Amino acid sequence: MKSLVVLPYLKSIGGAGRYGWELAEFLASKNDNVIVASIFADRKQYASKESISVIDLADESCLPQTTKYWLNLRKIRKNLHLLISNEKPDVIIFINWPTSMWADNFDVPTVFSPLDIQILYSDTYTKNLKTSIYWLWKFLRHFVRIYEKSKWKHFDSIIASSKFTAKHIFDVYKTNSEVIYLGANKIFFNVTPNKSKAILCLGDIKARHASFLIETAEKLSKKRNDFEIWIAGDKEEHSMELKQLTKNLGLENVVKFFGRVSDEKLASLYANSLVFTHLVKDAPFGMQVVESMAAGTPVISWKPGGPEESIVHDETGFLISQYNYDELIKYIELFLDDPNLGLEMGKNARIRAENFFKSSDIYNQIRNFMILTIEHTTKSN
Repeated sequence: MKSLVVLPYLKSIGGAGRYGWELAEFLASKNDNVIVASIFADRKQYASKESISVIDLADESCLPQTTKYWLNLRKIRKNLHLLISNEKPDVIIFINWPTSMWADNFDVPTVFSPLDIQILYSDTYTKNLKTSIYWLWKFLRHFVRIYEKSKWKHFDSIIASSKFTAKHIFDVYKTNSEVIYLGANKIFFNVTPNKSKAILCLGDIKARHASFLIETAEKLSKKRNDFEIWIAGDKEEHSMELKQLTKNLGLENVVKFFGRVSDEKLASLYANSLVFTHLVKDAPFGMQVVESMAAGTPVISWKPGGPEESIVHDETGFLISQYNYDELIKYIELFLDDPNLGLEMGKNARIRAENFFKSSDIYNQIRNFMILTIEHTTKSN
């Protein structure tokens, strides 16, 4: 099978980039002929032992968060069209927005996997934008939604990362989708839990709400001092804001910043923390949830959202309402007061991750779904 995997860009390891790249590697490991196309790919960050062709549709200055992206949208779409005409793949899989805006009638079976299509319909991720760009985007995205929605007619099948996302897709696009969850890489299964009295959160983007955990820690510190807050991830200005908040609240001895970390280091942090907090509003799925579970650590997560489908409340973690300090403190204290609770829930979490959320199993499901799309499209034609 000759597959074309279309991604927004491949600049830093994580998110849709890592998901798409690992899928491409899996396809290549099955002796598929694999091409990966994106606006720009950092060849040092994304290198593989598998045989994968990597094609840039533009350059690093045209990433989606820039004005230049919109000025070059037509060029990006044209370059993708030429690539497909020349390579003639058996199947195309578009991954995440804004790749859906590049779809066309390619006369090739086409799958779309919109990991967090809610980006067009909520402010969860747009809050990371600078103020001037944020308000411009708030205005423009009404027109972008209309344009993007018109492109969905070119997709033969849709993959949703959760039932929560599938419902959003149906409500907005009036189309059904196949639910295939995201999975955790074997790196996260290979670590041995060694618990510290630390509460872990990612702090690379505002959507993770690490600031809410720091504010919660300030309230909790008035009752006790037997815990630490670990923040992993680094996003320049946002990281500075988190460090300033920590200083303002007098928590320099409580909050520890690890900066940008490798997957191996992140796996270690998951495994060594008492609990992982996933504080994302209306999360489409939450890959970090299953990564933590794979590493043997329970999760406290906001609901509603995809984590309601990966976490079993009171067994592998806890589901709490959004922006509720009291609930978060309540469940953090359960773990602090009874370390065995974290160990027991962590064991349950790892078993659940092994049964349902191994990335190799997930990518195999996606490959089979791509093959089915080819077969159904061929029959219908």
